[in-house]
Amino acid sequence: MGLGLAAVAVNGALQAFLGVAAGVLALVSFSSAVLWGLAATDRLLLHPVHRLAAQAIHRAMGIAGVVFLVLHVWMNLIQDRIGALAAFVPFTDPHQPMLYGLGVVAAYLFIAVALAGAARGLLVRTGKARRWRIVHICAYPAWGAALIHGLNAGRLPAPWVSVLYCAAVVGVIIVLGIRLAFQDRGNPRRPAGPVRPEPPGRPTASAGTGRRRQDG
Repeated sequence: MGLGLAAVAVNGALQAFLGVAAGVLALVSFSSAVLWGLAATDRLLLHPVHRLAAQAIHRAMGIAGVVFLVLHVWMNLIQDRIGALAAFVPFTDPHQPMLYGLGVVAAYLFIAVALAGAARGLLVRTGKARRWRIVHICAYPAWGAALIHGLNAGRLPAPWVSVLYCAAVVGVIIVLGIRLAFQDRGNPRRPAGPVRPEPPGRPTASAGTGRRRQDG
């Protein structure tokens, strides 16, 4: 492992490749985490065992995304492609503040989501599951910000990078659409107006009919 780190530290071509590839793999990993997270919530098509497997893949992809994210930032720092301030403080890059700022914001949100996921059990046991859900929803805007950053920051993306980004977008849209469609089918529609309860003490039609028959 030490030899590998030394090779990365001295090989400029390897640094340049990892700087780009790690960013792409980070976004692909986070996109996969979003896809499997959506799949893990399905209760109509998947059995409990399948949902547990989807949750495990969801967590694994999230961890992989964080690892690739750290590698991506590290490679760009040691190549002086971005300053230390711009790498950690959003919208402070002198050349592309918006694009790099979106990347920094996305990184912080993804790390917050990962930490909240790791602490989910504790939050649920202490009655703070709502906080986990609020933080977890941040994965969606983070994913969108990371996508804009990856497609526009730096040099023009290679064709294989664009293909992976497009596949990630299409995959998330398809899975989200399927989830929403089956969720609407699985939840029966309630009547539009409120159901008014019968006032207490008022006899129903059947009770009144039976009473008239007894009187007759």
